[in-house]
Amino acid sequence: MSEKRSVLVVDDDEQLLRLIVRLLERGGHRVRSATNIEDAVALFDGSAAEIDCALLDVNLAARGGAAELLPLLHDRAPGLDVVLMSGDALPESLEHALAARGGRFLRKPFAPKSLLRLLSEGERTLAEIGPPRATGH
Repeated sequence: MSEKRSVLVVDDDEQLLRLIVRLLERGGHRVRSATNIEDAVALFDGSAAEIDCALLDVNLAARGGAAELLPLLHDRAPGLDVVLMSGDALPESLEHALAARGGRFLRKPFAPKSLLRLLSEGERTLAEIGPPRATGH
């Protein structure tokens, strides 16, 4: 059986966020969640050494979204496994940023098995390159 992940999930749709958290927890993963950039950064700063994956909504209503949050997390942990999710196509600028960081994209709506499989695939990749290193921000 594969080792479980520690995942930061950020989505401003609270109902969807609860569903994703429940799905991941039932899959045995440790999950922290936030609905905005500020809370996400605070959670990450408080537990960066534990979090090995970030699942980020591309668009957050309150302020920006993945375009703002991705560099903040990357500065803190350059090797962090990142999955962006959206019901829309990924903007080209984010596509390049995600590719540069080795991240992946998951289109909403998605099947629960798709998300769990994506996390499992990322786990194998991390095992090959080693866990992310927090830089102490």
